[in-house]
Amino acid sequence: MIANYFIIDDFLLKQSEKLDSHNLYLKIEDLLDNDDIYPCCDIDTIWNGLYFLISSKEDPIYDKSIFEDYAKSAFIFGDINFNTEEYIAYIKKDEISKILEEIEKINISTLNFEPKIFDEKQIFPNIWLKEDKELLQEELEMAFNELKNFFYKAKEENKNILITIM
Repeated sequence: MIANYFIIDDFLLKQSEKLDSHNLYLKIEDLLDNDDIYPCCDIDTIWNGLYFLISSKEDPIYDKSIFEDYAKSAFIFGDINFNTEEYIAYIKKDEISKILEEIEKINISTLNFEPKIFDEKQIFPNIWLKEDKELLQEELEMAFNELKNFFYKAKEENKNILITIM
């Protein structure tokens, strides 16, 4: 399962909200083919490991009462899920700044990355004890920074983010 993030305008978001699962999936395939129009950030299969590293949690949290936890979850998984078989969600543009405020508090290079714990918790993908720890930590840090920069781009453009994990 690969995580992709797309910057989309309000029109495309409203259009996507009206689509059934099949047509929404076709629309996402179209987005993947047109990343020059709709910028994409692909963090491949490292999304779940990144979420576990920044949150110490295995499942997303959609409760905004503890905004720090919610922001970490929304950063990876989005805010509002589409009712589809595949994981498709989005973040409206007015939430992006608030999420980034919390994400900016994270110093990714100082977080304690222990592959053994990731393996014991069965965090996807199952690579944590098979790969070099330093390379994995570097990959997690690169994905974090790439995604954070992508959120800043969406904020700058005043657009929404569509998330797919398929």
